[in-house]
Amino acid sequence: MKTRIPRDNIHMSWRPIDGYNKQINVFISPREPGKTDTTWWEKIYSQWVVSGKPWGYLVRNNVEITDAMLQDIEDTINKWTIDPVEFQFKKGEFKEGIVDIKIKGKLFFRCVSLSLPLRRIKQAKIRNIGGIFMDEFIIDPKSGEKYNQNEYFKIKELYTTYRRSYEGDGILKMYFCGNPYSLFNPLFVGLGVDVVKLRKDKYEMVNGEWRLYPNIMVKDNYAIEWGVLHPVLKEQLLEKNPFYQFDEEYSDYALEGIAVNDRNIKTGKLPKNFYLSFVLKIAGKFVGIFQNNYINDLEDRFFCKFVDEVSAKRTIYCFEFDEMVERSILMSIDERMKLQRFKDAMRKRMVSFEDINVYYYMEEAYKNL
Repeated sequence: MKTRIPRDNIHMSWRPIDGYNKQINVFISPREPGKTDTTWWEKIYSQWVVSGKPWGYLVRNNVEITDAMLQDIEDTINKWTIDPVEFQFKKGEFKEGIVDIKIKGKLFFRCVSLSLPLRRIKQAKIRNIGGIFMDEFIIDPKSGEKYNQNEYFKIKELYTTYRRSYEGDGILKMYFCGNPYSLFNPLFVGLGVDVVKLRKDKYEMVNGEWRLYPNIMVKDNYAIEWGVLHPVLKEQLLEKNPFYQFDEEYSDYALEGIAVNDRNIKTGKLPKNFYLSFVLKIAGKFVGIFQNNYINDLEDRFFCKFVDEVSAKRTIYCFEFDEMVERSILMSIDERMKLQRFKDAMRKRMVSFEDINVYYYMEEAYKNL
């Protein structure tokens, strides 16, 4: 499709991931490789012009649906298109969390908030849908953001509902973009992604030109790419933005795509001489708290990991009624006191974790102890 500005080769493309033809396609990266522009222009708008099939666009909360958000998407498309487009929508739908965006009276995409009750999300199905997109699927907890309760389950249910309306060839595809403040998020946890095995793309100089070598994690139903900035683009950005030059942590996140929120978490393997002391059920996961057999400097040390099987003799503790299963009990004040040494160890960073997912689950548990 003809564009107002030429397409270069220093910004991201979905082509490497699309080559694997998976239902769930994820691209995480530093800021500014052009993932939002590429998705709205090449993946959504250009395909819609040809097929007329509307897309689903997911946001986390109703309050994200604003004039400014829709204007930003419209401006992104108009940056590329030769003939400008103008969105049509009803502002009264914003607070409802389901908004239809049309171009010349034809449905372009339907915006759906994941904070809606599941019943309403399932009612937002799109006839003859073209695909589903969610931008900024990873949050930064340091800025006060939170994931929705049962967010992954809602995404699964939405996909199941939309798939029934899919009339295209092959499979209905979902696309997720995000900046890796952390590799912990409901999507990766729900898919069972081993984040330790995720590797970044890399560029190498070949015959005087930079060549991209993608590192894409591919499983039965998903493909995940951890993109990096093209060296030429990185050089341009360093010249234009002083914060990249003088703020190392911001540069690590924005230019290098480092999961800065995860780098101080103590991870490793279960040490010898540790025994299973407690099992907690948190958000559907069983977390084992293992305790050291020895006392070093009069302080207990602990290790936490997910456990798949729990002995029939073992009591499972939980904090909410809806977490209760056979052999589980709600944690009492006395039982919370038994975990006081563990809580103190958490406070003093005397606890290690199997991976970052376990850490973030236990961070939530800590607030209930």
